[in-house]
Amino acid sequence: MSKSAKQAFEQASLGAHNSAYEKIARLDPEYFEKLKGLYVDATFGRDGALPRKIRELIMVGITCALNRPRGVRLHSERALALGATPREVLEAMETAAIPGGMPGLWLGVETLDEILQRKGIALE
Repeated sequence: MSKSAKQAFEQASLGAHNSAYEKIARLDPEYFEKLKGLYVDATFGRDGALPRKIRELIMVGITCALNRPRGVRLHSERALALGATPREVLEAMETAAIPGGMPGLWLGVETLDEILQRKGIALE
């Protein structure tokens, strides 16, 4: 694994820790390099028509709809780090309840509440 790939993932993570990437980098450095190309270079690390904050809010909705706790936490933390308000994150979760159902919304709201409590921010 190249040091630049590790640094690129750290920068793209915006402080939201995902230990799975460290394990992938250690177990299969060649795959990690290719994953960087998709995850960092092609998706979250490039400038495009959609600002990164909006991409993260989309991922919040998708991970809620798919009921993926790790993704809900990581992308909610990143959206907040990029300036999304708690209300914007909540609305992404509410929108995801249409295709994903109520369990995804419940997961999202509980996760958002935990993140905000940890940061000392009220969900209003």
